[in-house]
Amino acid sequence: MNARRAGILLPLFSMRSSSDWGTGDFSSLALWARLAGRHGAKIIQILPVHEMPPEQECPYTALTAFALEPAYIDVSSVEDVLQCGATRKILNSRKTKAELRALNKSAAVDYARVKTLKYKILWEGFRHFQNSPQGRGGARGAEFAEFRRRSGWWLEDYALFRAAKDVFGWSSWTQWEDGLKNRDEAALSAFRARNSEQIEFFEYLQWLADSQLRAARRACSEAGVLLFGDLPFMVSQESADVWSHPGVFDINSEIGAPPDQFSAEGQFWGLPAYRWPEMEADDFKWWRARIRRAREIYDIFRLDHVIGFFRTWVAPKDRAQKPHFDIEDEAAQQRRGGRFLTMVREEAAPGFPVAEDLGVIPPFARETMARLDIPGYKVLRWERGADGSFLKPESYPPVSLAASATHDTDTLRQWWQTMPQDEKAKLWDMLSGGKSAAPAAFSAGARKKLLKRIFAAGSDTAVVLAQDVFGLEGRINIPGTVGPHNWTYRFPKPAEEMESSAKFRAGLETFSRLLGETGR
Repeated sequence: MNARRAGILLPLFSMRSSSDWGTGDFSSLALWARLAGRHGAKIIQILPVHEMPPEQECPYTALTAFALEPAYIDVSSVEDVLQCGATRKILNSRKTKAELRALNKSAAVDYARVKTLKYKILWEGFRHFQNSPQGRGGARGAEFAEFRRRSGWWLEDYALFRAAKDVFGWSSWTQWEDGLKNRDEAALSAFRARNSEQIEFFEYLQWLADSQLRAARRACSEAGVLLFGDLPFMVSQESADVWSHPGVFDINSEIGAPPDQFSAEGQFWGLPAYRWPEMEADDFKWWRARIRRAREIYDIFRLDHVIGFFRTWVAPKDRAQKPHFDIEDEAAQQRRGGRFLTMVREEAAPGFPVAEDLGVIPPFARETMARLDIPGYKVLRWERGADGSFLKPESYPPVSLAASATHDTDTLRQWWQTMPQDEKAKLWDMLSGGKSAAPAAFSAGARKKLLKRIFAAGSDTAVVLAQDVFGLEGRINIPGTVGPHNWTYRFPKPAEEMESSAKFRAGLETFSRLLGETGR
């Protein structure tokens, strides 16, 4: 990063605004970026924003590595919706107004309700676009055509796949008719002809999403804030990418994690494995395209599960075969990871990758990252000495990212409340220099000390959960669990009301003051 910067982590779906439809959207992102920028933040970190399948809430199992989630479109600012009589009639109905009020006030994201309403309105907007002189035949039509031309390298496959998913009732693409399943050109052409309107609708949604995200990025830039995104290690087997790039993925195996103290059997993630020899043979073409797309979306991006690029735990679906690392030899693992990360650095410029290197990571992986100046993570609660004492954040290397927590952990308040007393004493000893005893309850003073030490870290970059800035609870995800408590967290206050609330204004002022005191 070559500068001391700090920011907040808040998923896009968590970014509440006074006018959202039950989830944060691209307009919410602009509001939160301006708010963060006014109080000294230089980074706003979000989770993956690619489209998720129905009944799926985890952004790490998307059905595309390239297309954006349409639920993040701010429908109320779409020109075709505003001009369409049919949408005005729906939006002005008592039923819809009540639904919008309920969604806006909801404590958690209800993806099914949000998507149902947004798709209903956007379909009417699309029909208006198709038939109005100001739409397809006007300047907007020219803009749409330019988007299709510019993005065709990923858009064509995605839109056809997405339409086919609807047509075939979301059955697995492996069960489609042979011609479509195997991408026979005649079968693809026939499907396009039969379903052209549906395909174009999904292209239209991507145009809206892309336009709104570009506007949000301009707002970030004007506020002096970098947008920090996330590239999941893998996409779902039921994704446009696995269907359209069969040479890259092995659907007869799934990836996971080896047995450890938390899982005697190991973990099985239900995601296909990479065909590494084929990927390397074509010079990582699919991954290069993926990073090129990430550069269109983000200023900085996080490489999820970086150790998987060195070695991947693979479980054949034929359970008669034992799970194993796809490369056993350490020297070969280091060579593969080095080749991959070198490619990432090349493609990311002028953007910047950050590697998620948490957990059990062999030394050679971090040596490779250090050689390539790729920052890894330093999460305060896990940075310990041999005796269990907490390392002083000032000792973290400059090429690293210091963090209060991650989207998979509890907040500082929750951590403090569940921490054993002896651990709390060690933490307070580091924070206070042994000058006092740890307070029993989590207090504003404890929060300030924790945040200040994180911002004072030797790391060039520091990011804290938005909840930690204000001493809030509220988990984003609890690993190893499934349910509506994951990936649905909404910040309790809209961005527009943060500075008018005494409690939240005080948190923002403290945040800003600590950044100044620590040179960020």
